[in-house]
Amino acid sequence: MRVGDVYLSGLGVVLPGRESVLSAVERGLLTAEQAEVLEFESAAVAGEESAPEMALRAAQDALKTSGVAPSELDALLYANVWHQGPEGWGPQTYLQHHLLGDDLLAVELKQGCNGVFTGMELSVGVLRAEPSRRATIVLASDNFGTPIMERWMPGTGLVILGDAASATVLTKAPGFAQLLSIHTSALSGMEEAYRAGEPLFPPGITVGRRLDFVGRLEAYKAKAVADGSGWVLALQHNQRYVDCIRRALADADVDASEIKRVVVHNLARAEVELYLGVLGIPLARTTWGFGRKIGHLGSSDHLVSLYQLIATGQVAPGDAVLMCGYASGVTYKAAVLRILDVPSWATETGGLDLD
Repeated sequence: MRVGDVYLSGLGVVLPGRESVLSAVERGLLTAEQAEVLEFESAAVAGEESAPEMALRAAQDALKTSGVAPSELDALLYANVWHQGPEGWGPQTYLQHHLLGDDLLAVELKQGCNGVFTGMELSVGVLRAEPSRRATIVLASDNFGTPIMERWMPGTGLVILGDAASATVLTKAPGFAQLLSIHTSALSGMEEAYRAGEPLFPPGITVGRRLDFVGRLEAYKAKAVADGSGWVLALQHNQRYVDCIRRALADADVDASEIKRVVVHNLARAEVELYLGVLGIPLARTTWGFGRKIGHLGSSDHLVSLYQLIATGQVAPGDAVLMCGYASGVTYKAAVLRILDVPSWATETGGLDLD
């Protein structure tokens, strides 16, 4: 989708202190061999602070840096991956209660690790729907430090999980970055890969079943080999994510060679290299080196990395930034931004402290 008339005007990030992978190995939470394969250095760990509490702090910072008052927002879109609090309760209402009030659309998004992209895409429609609308806020937050979730080896074989919150305010008025395009694609034929071997009812969380993506994927592979569908889906998977990125670039009128930096999910090095290798994008142009220090942050990977790029001067006015990734479902997302300005908060903070 071609955009151009929507801007990022505020950005807020909450990144807790980190724990090293080495300490996790020493505690027996993963093996030295597993750590070597993943190549993560550390993970952000929030302790007892809940995801909605972190989201509130990120939202407050995003609004402060945007110059937009809470009363001027037309929608709140809250993405998350893991459980947020008491079952049957909506965490978006916590943010309404403590920050925004009731006179706006507030929605919780369950789009896996691509939730922020979905929030941005929906924001375009919200802002374009009526001339009087001015701004939306898109948030993401997760704390994975709970029972039945293994932060250091969560059953994916691709990640170590970190906790964080992030928020961005999108406006019609020009901000520090222009959203040039955003594109979504999917391969719903692979949804079974994320549930194979488990019943749909009762939901695993209600009976204390540990999340195990590896076990589900192995069950799915066995079935795909047996019925001969595996190679077709693998080919379709590669085609879909490449096409998603290419269409976002085309809608933005930006060539891949013009992209200054690529913001990806914080996955294992081998996975990131495989994902972008077919596009000819080297690891050095991505945010992987930063991501390996904080872990996979659920839906917050892209906004936290964008914050770091801007605050540390790795992108400047005029630069194009590609944000892309895929999530369970399978859904594929890509967005292209043009940096317009170095905001004051960037020069004041100098980036997230990772010492």
